[in-house]
Amino acid sequence: MRFEEFILEIHFNFMNDISISGKQTKLGKALTQYVTENLHSSLTKYFKSYVSANVLFSKINNNFNCEVSIHVEKTTYVQSHSSSNDAYGAFNIANEKIKKRVRRYHKKLNDHRIRSKKSLKNNAYQYIIKNPESAKSNEDIDNPLIIAETEFLIKTLSVSEAVMLMELNDQNLIFFRNQKNKRLNLLHKRKDGNIGWIDSKSIKD
Repeated sequence: MRFEEFILEIHFNFMNDISISGKQTKLGKALTQYVTENLHSSLTKYFKSYVSANVLFSKINNNFNCEVSIHVEKTTYVQSHSSSNDAYGAFNIANEKIKKRVRRYHKKLNDHRIRSKKSLKNNAYQYIIKNPESAKSNEDIDNPLIIAETEFLIKTLSVSEAVMLMELNDQNLIFFRNQKNKRLNLLHKRKDGNIGWIDSKSIKD
């Protein structure tokens, strides 16, 4: 195999880790190629490697929605979403959000990737419970109906790392163990644009 072919194969395999799909909407070849090349360019600028990247398009009424999820490493993700009156515009906005967030946290993210390999993690479960007000009949309040259940990791993080991951994952809140005091903490986005911080504390009887 010639050197040029070897480089081309590496380039293709890297881009082949990008999955593009449409939900109730058809994607043309030109859009797929445009998204692949532009997202590939964004990723290779900041990451030497990544696990995978997924782009999902959907259409509601006359607006296109675009959701981008990049699996950087193990439990580290970078996500964004946006809407526009055309698919290209929706992707461009989502891609700019990705680049802006990664550019802001690039050094801290690399430090986190190195340190997270040694940090303590705990398993937890997240449940989705049916809203009792939407039920047609009276249900047992003490035994609510569980609609879905998922398992996730509680990471040991500094507060600044938690803020970073919440922003990169495009989340409204993050639950973590505080690296400094080992207590369970919660960060959440407030309606006024600031971030709320809840720090649990043991209370003696």
